[in-house]
Amino acid sequence: MNSIYSPGSPILLPHGARIFNRLAEFLRKQYVQYGFQEVITPTIYKKALWAKSGHLENYADDMYTVTSTSPSRVAEEELENNEQDEYGLKPMNCPGHCLIFAAKKHSYRELPIRYADFSPLHRNEVSGALTGLTRVRRFHQDDGHIFCRLSQIESEIRQTLDFIRVAYGVFRLGPYRLALSTRPEQYMGSLEDWDQAEESLRRALNMSGQEWTVKEGDGAFYGPKIDVIVKDADGKEHQTATIQLDFQLPKRFELEYIAPAPELEQRGKTTLDPDLLAVRGPVRPVLIHRAVLGSVERLMALLMEQYRGKWPFWLNPRQAILLTVNDTPPIVEFARKTQQILLGAKPGKDGTVQASNMFVDVDESPRSVNAKLREARQKGYGMIMVVGDREVETGTLTVDTRGIPEKQGQPSSSSCKISRLPHPEKKASKLAPFSISPTKMDPSGTSPLEENPPEYIAAARAHGIPLRQSAPIKRGPLPLELPILSYLKTKRVILASASPRRKALLAQVGLRGDHLEIIPSTVPEDVDKSTHGPEEYVSATARQKALHVYQLAIEEQEKIANAKSVSKDSKDKLVPEDVGLVIAADTIIATRAGKILEKPRNEADHVRMLKHLRDTRVHRVLTSICVMAPKQDASHPGYEIANHTEETKVFFAQADDGLPDEVIESYVRTREGADKAGGYAVQGVGGLVLIDRIEGNVDNVVGLPVRKCLQLCEKVCFRQGEEEVGETDEEED
Repeated sequence: MNSIYSPGSPILLPHGARIFNRLAEFLRKQYVQYGFQEVITPTIYKKALWAKSGHLENYADDMYTVTSTSPSRVAEEELENNEQDEYGLKPMNCPGHCLIFAAKKHSYRELPIRYADFSPLHRNEVSGALTGLTRVRRFHQDDGHIFCRLSQIESEIRQTLDFIRVAYGVFRLGPYRLALSTRPEQYMGSLEDWDQAEESLRRALNMSGQEWTVKEGDGAFYGPKIDVIVKDADGKEHQTATIQLDFQLPKRFELEYIAPAPELEQRGKTTLDPDLLAVRGPVRPVLIHRAVLGSVERLMALLMEQYRGKWPFWLNPRQAILLTVNDTPPIVEFARKTQQILLGAKPGKDGTVQASNMFVDVDESPRSVNAKLREARQKGYGMIMVVGDREVETGTLTVDTRGIPEKQGQPSSSSCKISRLPHPEKKASKLAPFSISPTKMDPSGTSPLEENPPEYIAAARAHGIPLRQSAPIKRGPLPLELPILSYLKTKRVILASASPRRKALLAQVGLRGDHLEIIPSTVPEDVDKSTHGPEEYVSATARQKALHVYQLAIEEQEKIANAKSVSKDSKDKLVPEDVGLVIAADTIIATRAGKILEKPRNEADHVRMLKHLRDTRVHRVLTSICVMAPKQDASHPGYEIANHTEETKVFFAQADDGLPDEVIESYVRTREGADKAGGYAVQGVGGLVLIDRIEGNVDNVVGLPVRKCLQLCEKVCFRQGEEEVGETDEEED
């Protein structure tokens, strides 16, 4: 909530405080891995400190000034201590951390030294810029400062980028983009220092393997920075994490550490010369400012929109609730006692409490159980327990955990969990009818036995990773007696794609051999991604392919028919029959923010893209089908065309759960990996390695939603001229 008595300073109520504390606890646990030591620093400092740091000169408009309102105290302090009574509320923690570093001497062996601070910051934002939790005047930042040697800059930045990747993967935030903000118009220090700092950040960004852009003139006044930009549910961008490189504050605070060969050390150079190493002297450290969450309040706002009430259990402020059937004393007493047990509120022998850190509420209001259940589910409780006479008698409870989202997303009726091998009950004899081609099985019948498995499969097995198995496809023609299939078997049907998977899917419904001709489209995809959304883009490219192949087929027919060197009898044999139907499809991967991923141009791009898919976890796979047939009345434009776009969410495996870098790199080196249109179609054995699970139509991911394709074929062949009707909500059988 907000108050008119403190505009721009959010007041966190109990549930908000629970989320805030969980986020802080999460970061503190990660500090152990990344080597940060937490410190606590003052909220106000004298103006002299802000003058020394350069904030008074460059940041005064955004700072709050604090002065004494007691004239007698002011006069007394000035008389005794000759102190100024004007202070500044800190907008940043860096000057305080510089004071800590300067308080003792340091050896080069101690560096890097990393300090972290969660104390509140105050910035005097103009009232018109204040927005909820995303733009405030008082906020908390997981502020961190790294004092390091020049030679340690790039490794520290890479480690911080890894910290951000890990944290945002846990929060399921993203995809995010990186931006390098360069020297602003108002800055401290020399151009040489700025150029050196910007070049260090550029090298670190290039080595990160992630895409990044440049924001000219948007750096801090003391140094360039890398910003992490995240989009909210409305598509508005917010800067969250940041990494800033600073050569100026160490100079202003005269920070030093002692190192051998100090002149070389100051330039980031090393030597083995014993004479040079015998000389020790002071060296100026480099300061790296970093925040992983950024403003904790802003991150909370983004997470609220991200989860929409379906919080991960560990972060949920409403983890569990006990609902009483009535308000009789035994039931209410049992519910309260259970709450205390779950909270870990019972004191030990020494009188202290070992709390469980769970959030458990009790609803003992005199209402019906159904009303309480409905309210508890609407509020997003993870676990719901109903307490009645039977529970009191048996001393047990039934726990409803349907409110707890799955590890990578909330439960969904359309979710398809790809199972893991091995499955001992799947013997070779039972799997044989579902194999497209004869498959050798190992003696246990649990997995295919390959004489020369692909390199990435061997790499996965070397890591002890159980491969995931895609849904089997039944072998042979399905017993479908559909009018559209009977019709198409008498026509010339062209598939405008070289995808073997799409061909195989159509073969399963009987369109194979003489009934299906393959003419891949070679037209460049020239649709502008910047002016089209993912759905519009993939629909336009599929339509482009269908029209291109249809035109190719007609031109080929006319070329042979008009050839003067071919006799009439030969023409009758050589001229292809009229096109009866063209089927085209295109597949793209789009981020949750709506960005269309580019298809890689080379092996390195391919590896980088697959690592990006893995690290950002969930993406949208969109496949658009376009079918067209000649009009029966030959009216202009001479063909009937129909489109449909299908969307599926794909959850990629994680680095520590089935997809380490080595497996990705070896996968891309194989012919199978190279044939996958940049990894867009996750087919065959590749799907076992790359994908954890999907939500939506499996056929969409592997190539072609066949059922929808046949519906479109019926429309363009049998119902020409009819207006398209809306989709029904009926589920597929």
